Amino acid sequence: METNQQIPTTILVVDDEAGMRTGCQRALMPAGYTVETAADLATAMELVTSKNYALYLLDVMLPDGSGLDLIDPILARDPNAICVIITGFGSIEMAVEATRRGAYNFLSKPFTSDELLVAVEQGMERRRLKEVETHAEELAQVKEELEKLDEIKSQLMLKVAHELRAPVAAVQSYVNLILAGYVSDKEMKSTLGRVQERLQEMLDLIADLLELARLKQAKEDFAAKASPQDMAKILREVCELLREQAHEKKQSFELDILDHPIINADRDHLKQIWTNLVSNAIKYTPVGGRIAVRLQTDDDCLIGVVEDSGIGITEQDQQYLFQEFFRSDQAKASGEIGTGLGLSIVKQIVDSYQGQIKVTSKPGQGSRFTFILPLQPQRGESAEQTGDSTRQTKDRFHQTKQPSTHTQRLILGQD
Repeated sequence: METNQQIPTTILVVDDEAGMRTGCQRALMPAGYTVETAADLATAMELVTSKNYALYLLDVMLPDGSGLDLIDPILARDPNAICVIITGFGSIEMAVEATRRGAYNFLSKPFTSDELLVAVEQGMERRRLKEVETHAEELAQVKEELEKLDEIKSQLMLKVAHELRAPVAAVQSYVNLILAGYVSDKEMKSTLGRVQERLQEMLDLIADLLELARLKQAKEDFAAKASPQDMAKILREVCELLREQAHEKKQSFELDILDHPIINADRDHLKQIWTNLVSNAIKYTPVGGRIAVRLQTDDDCLIGVVEDSGIGITEQDQQYLFQEFFRSDQAKASGEIGTGLGLSIVKQIVDSYQGQIKVTSKPGQGSRFTFILPLQPQRGESAEQTGDSTRQTKDRFHQTKQPSTHTQRLILGQD
């Protein structure tokens, strides 16, 4: 937010009469104003587009045009500028047109020095009020944004406290049972195992919270740390790491690599996307289910798909799925432990690379997560530009290729 510490006192007089320009200087300079002049539209246009003045005295009839044509560029450069029209050929139509363009006041020629000073002082007072109004609006906007951030921070703290309280309380109850002697030697190992699970749950939550905070703080550095990455290689590495989890649940696991895109990104971010999506698919798919992962390209984007035959997600829950700490009723009922932050992390990464992610799912029929990333994300892209690129990718969700005989496929079958 920028505000002038002191309103400038330089006035520009635009008039083709030398006597009028000199007369304005003689009247205004003793009152403490600096006065610059221009005799034609072209000279005035150069001045108003290169510097700001506190107030403008504009003659309507100039040798090469109308002084009214200066109002738009003046106000475009400085919305608080004051334009006073000086003319000897005033009419109602001209007054309406000047007011419509943004003129503040009129002086009809001839006028006295006192009349000029009064008009200028009134204009300067109006400018001071406009400056105060603008500053007040900016402060109100900043205040509103800070209040929103404070509310979000408070909500986040409450959610974190709530999420941590459950595993801490569980660990405390197990420890109390052990200390009170209610746990036999035979039950000790299984009880400690449950304690370990709860502690791991807390560690996972803390790790996800730290990662989410790091992603939000480092958003501006994403492109700076980016380098060409082989997405197919990263995907294969993730699937190798998660192979055992699918094997233990006797799930079929299909990996289809239709293309080998090279994307300019942070390697860890790409690995996090695949790890969170694939591990969730395995976690929330029952024994004997099916997991299918696909990678392909479409022009200047890559498309990743993770599909499962798991518990599915209701249409109502899908709109909250990428919010922090959200877990669907199906996920909670499954008995699987989760932080509710994995998909938030995925969404944060995808958005930061001007990508998109979408889910289609029905309860009991599985889910399909599809994400699209540009191969060359634009650094520092504005929200409007991001919106344009996002609209261009919407149809690509429906343009995924089908596996072919040339696809690299890894299938982990049931034993």
